[in-house]
Amino acid sequence: MASISDIIKGRADRDQARTEQLRADRENLSHMRDSALEDITTKPDRYQHYLTLQADNVRCSVGNVALTMYQLEGATRIGSTDFWHQQGRYVMDTAMNSGAKVFVPPRDPKRRGYFMGSYYDISQTTGKPMIDSAPLTDKTPRMTAALTALMDQTPVAIAVDKEIATPAYYNEADFTIYINPSHSDTEIFKALATEIAYARAHDRGYNKGYKREIYRLDSESVGFMVCRRFGVACDPPDAKQVRIFYDGYDPSSRAEALEQLRNTARSIGDGLDQQLNPRQQERQNNRRHGAR
Repeated sequence: MASISDIIKGRADRDQARTEQLRADRENLSHMRDSALEDITTKPDRYQHYLTLQADNVRCSVGNVALTMYQLEGATRIGSTDFWHQQGRYVMDTAMNSGAKVFVPPRDPKRRGYFMGSYYDISQTTGKPMIDSAPLTDKTPRMTAALTALMDQTPVAIAVDKEIATPAYYNEADFTIYINPSHSDTEIFKALATEIAYARAHDRGYNKGYKREIYRLDSESVGFMVCRRFGVACDPPDAKQVRIFYDGYDPSSRAEALEQLRNTARSIGDGLDQQLNPRQQERQNNRRHGAR
């Protein structure tokens, strides 16, 4: 006769072993994320690589983009199986065990915390083709609408100044972004996206530690992500001093700082999308509110 006590004990032992393994896997994944974040914020080429992947996947958290970057070489468009299903695409059977391990929220909204899940690159999926918005180009109604919407994202006044040497410039002394209309639409868009980031960082003077040079890398990073989202050619920021900017930051602080940049770029970009692609943005918002 089977020993009920032995059966129960065996099950308890297996549950305990499974719990310990999950804990170890979570700790290992956390260490990988922290190492990836440190690498990104100390090496200029890795920072620029990260920034491009983040710009193309602005809905994804910094930590998950960093983890994917270091597990899926050459990744471009990434997401969970649920995300790809929403796009009309499906992860191929041969790739199901080859995704990047990341942290995902629970499917049950009543549960707290994050669980381990997987992200997959578009190259690991099949289905409907991804249709990106047409890039913004000079002297088109769409670019005019984009510039109008972009100006709506600034927290300060905007004025014309034909004497400034750059297409746009945020003057912290009078809380105004000046625009030189003699430049092309594309040049103004690129400069304005960055100058809005400067203005938001200054927070109308409430940020007492604001200095333009200190916020250069951050603001140019935001501008780059916004431009890339709308197909406006823009060089990535010069990140040769990224190690200095993040010196003394622990992994949590590095992630928080990068998340602020992502959220700023996403906020500006969503504001433009609401004007340029209102129906598409509404669908994305509905998906996000119901996301798992």
